[in-house]
Amino acid sequence: MATNLQRIGQLLKMPIVWHKLRGEPGWTSKVEGEECILVMNDFPEEPLYTLKWRDNRLDLDDAPNCWQIPYE
Repeated sequence: MATNLQRIGQLLKMPIVWHKLRGEPGWTSKVEGEECILVMNDFPEEPLYTLKWRDNRLDLDDAPNCWQIPYE
């Protein structure tokens, strides 16, 4: 079901299942056929996560509850 995503902030309200990246502190997922990357940063000096989608970036200190992130 297409949601006609326009802004990166819309991803914060979507249930996303993330998959661990090999050898990197981050995860990947496909949303409407487009790759999203979630990177874990050097917290507390930086925000905990950075979400990358299309040519946009969004820093987050907390992941939305609707996201499924495997930490192992």
